[in-house]
Amino acid sequence: MTSPPENITIKCPKCDKTFKDWWRPSINLALDDFDDAYLREATLKTCPHCGTKIQLDSLLVDKDGVWHI
Repeated sequence: MTSPPENITIKCPKCDKTFKDWWRPSINLALDDFDDAYLREATLKTCPHCGTKIQLDSLLVDKDGVWHI
């Protein structure tokens, strides 16, 4: 099962400022056909203050049933 999107507050590791965004803690590609662009959007965030890219951990199940973190 793919978890629903969650609203979160992120603290930038570079500038220490916070911002609000969304994230999916788990994504199951065997059930949901998300493309690579959506996967990046769901797990990679950009600080609006300084531009730092922040990778959020998510549990990903690929189409073959292999689990990735």
